[in-house]
Amino acid sequence: AQGRLVLGTRSGQVVAVNPHDGRIIWKLAVSGGIETEALYHPTLRRVFLGCDDGVLYAVDPQEGAIMWSYKGRGSVARQLEASQDSVYVASAANRVVAVNASNGERRWQYERETPEGFSIHGHSGPKLSGDVLFVGFDDGYLVALGAKTGDLRWARSLAAASDQYVDVDTTPVLLLDMVVAASYSGGVYALRPEDGEVVWRLGVEGVATIRAGGKRLYVASPREGLAAVSSKGHIEWRQGFAQAGDLTAPQEVGPYLIFTGGRSGLHVVDRSNGRLLEIFDPGRGACAAPLIDVERRELYLLVNSGTLYAMSLTW
Repeated sequence: AQGRLVLGTRSGQVVAVNPHDGRIIWKLAVSGGIETEALYHPTLRRVFLGCDDGVLYAVDPQEGAIMWSYKGRGSVARQLEASQDSVYVASAANRVVAVNASNGERRWQYERETPEGFSIHGHSGPKLSGDVLFVGFDDGYLVALGAKTGDLRWARSLAAASDQYVDVDTTPVLLLDMVVAASYSGGVYALRPEDGEVVWRLGVEGVATIRAGGKRLYVASPREGLAAVSSKGHIEWRQGFAQAGDLTAPQEVGPYLIFTGGRSGLHVVDRSNGRLLEIFDPGRGACAAPLIDVERRELYLLVNSGTLYAMSLTW
């Protein structure tokens, strides 16, 4: 964000760091722990972060000043989404809210009933496509909402035949002319974005993150590891990471896929076949996804011990 790294911590600190030498430029204390990646809005030149106490902050990345805050209900632990004039926030209260990006006023909210029983993570982050917002909930439904008004366009259950752990935890992605999401027990679904009709389903349990790359989908699960899936729903390759913990969504960088494991640190694999090329284990794992500057071929990694690493990438 404007030539600096802006990071949130679980201890309730927002920190701006010089990416060239690691120098701390400013620190800001907020009301709760931060598990979401900071979202930079280039037009408004501010950074948005969500906290585990339900507060959304807009921060000036130059000065470290709070521009506004919005108090919602339920912890915010999933990535944020933004349009030109709105920020979209999904929370553990089974609610998604659209907030005016300029002043923090709520535009609309959509909420679903919390089901009985247990869930794993509970909900997804929001994904914007044109004038439609896609969000997953802990009742197993993926919904499409009007981004301007919050009106329900359609809702589709991704629970398959299961009645346990049906929550849609993966933030939806766009793959060619499909929207793709997964429920914990129901597997991966590709749907038509206009009406939610199922195009194909892949029965992989425990999917935590997905990422679209070209005509391919990357699916990560603590139990199944990492898999590359074709646009037709067929597994092209699979690589196990049994001791890695929760995996972040893989990022395509040159010939590599780069991601972190909550118990194992940074992984680099060959994206053509899934072969493990490199691993950096800082000792306590890394729950945060790496920040990658492709132009400078640099990678920044905040690990669970609180240390920030800067690394160079070559290919």
